[in-house]
Amino acid sequence: MKKYFEYIGLLALTCFSFYYTEKVTNIMNSKDPIMINIEEYKEISDTDCKEGYITSDGVVLGVSGKEVDVKESYSKMQGVGYNEELMVFKSVSCNVNMDSTLDSYIIKGNEAKNAVSLFININDGTLLEEIIDISKTKNIKLNLIVTGSVLETHKEYLKKLYNDGYELIYGGLEENDLKKYTKIMKEFNNNPRMYCINLGIKDTLNMCEKAKINSIKTDKNYTKDILLNTKTNLEKGSFYIYKENKNTLNELSSTINFIAGKQLKIMSITDMLK
Repeated sequence: MKKYFEYIGLLALTCFSFYYTEKVTNIMNSKDPIMINIEEYKEISDTDCKEGYITSDGVVLGVSGKEVDVKESYSKMQGVGYNEELMVFKSVSCNVNMDSTLDSYIIKGNEAKNAVSLFININDGTLLEEIIDISKTKNIKLNLIVTGSVLETHKEYLKKLYNDGYELIYGGLEENDLKKYTKIMKEFNNNPRMYCINLGIKDTLNMCEKAKINSIKTDKNYTKDILLNTKTNLEKGSFYIYKENKNTLNELSSTINFIAGKQLKIMSITDMLK
């Protein structure tokens, strides 16, 4: 029995020792000029989430915030000195986020990003390289709407585009075709960026929800007069679908110029929804 109490006492002493050591370390660190600078930087740089909202048509996502990870930032700067380039941040998630909206269409990105996102609905791929050349000249990333079959047909080229930051969005209608899309995407990347988009032909929300893929929907879907239609309906946070055809090829450059002239950024859907 005596030894039992000795063990208990030793355990308590060990725990107290760890607690005391941590307290002393924290006090010492708090007086370190590096830690003081990190805490001051944290006060001015932390941002809260700009929360999204839910409508009868779907969900408008918020914009995640960020905060300084004080412990990790201090760890990286020890022995080096204070350097803002070594600052480590943690994301501050919104309540209305990608994980919480699998069962709803995302109809818009948050207007706080001051951006729009452009989608090209691939037809047969014959004009795709010319359209991509325009986007590269303008230094923007497009979202490319594909089916599983289209992705399979143009696999190597689309893989290269995906690795270059272009998004490949599923716009098909059938579960087997969706499975083909997800299979190929996972060949591209173990944890690929995947989205569905509804083109107004058939409700695909449940199908994509079962596959654990977020769904996007927009009424701004144009096969011609894309410059005029975009001018008429330009809104921060909106998604614009253009058909892969001669009309889009001829007007895409001027449409991008118009959007830029309105001081709006053009983002990939991944960047829009972060």
